Amino acid sequence: MRGKSFTKWLTRIGDFFAFAAGIGVVLLVMTIVIAVVGRYAFGQPIFGIEDVSRILLTFIVAGSIAYGARRGAHVHVDVISMKAGPKVLFVSDIIARVIGIAVVFLASYALFTKGLCGKACGYFTPNLSIPHLPFYIALSISMALYGLIMVVELFSGQPVEEHTPEEDGELF
Repeated sequence: MRGKSFTKWLTRIGDFFAFAAGIGVVLLVMTIVIAVVGRYAFGQPIFGIEDVSRILLTFIVAGSIAYGARRGAHVHVDVISMKAGPKVLFVSDIIARVIGIAVVFLASYALFTKGLCGKACGYFTPNLSIPHLPFYIALSISMALYGLIMVVELFSGQPVEEHTPEEDGELF
């Protein structure tokens, strides 16, 4: 039962990240509309609008990583399952997941440490001087959540979708 509650907890956090990313999308759309109207009304771009757009895009990506990981929305290629048997698929799946977990946690750590450098390293937007730290932290947390989800999937034995013979020859 503990595993199921932990998985529910990961799902709720992923859903929260998705909700935050959805708010980011709405804000980005509003920003773009304001930028376009402002450009035509004033004949020049609005100062700082590019900074706001970049920050919102970062926020959207952070929310999408965690949500996509929990929902299985990330792309995976199943070439091995088309040609190899279930035993080879099982072993290759474990190897790929362990490598993926290592890479994702390394990325999370790198984002976190890079974000901590802050103003000393010049990590702020050029026009409005919005610090990058909260967005690096959001990306780091999202990547760490993705790593946790991959660990849970590895130990739960959740298989990668297997290729079926009926799909042979189908490209789309």
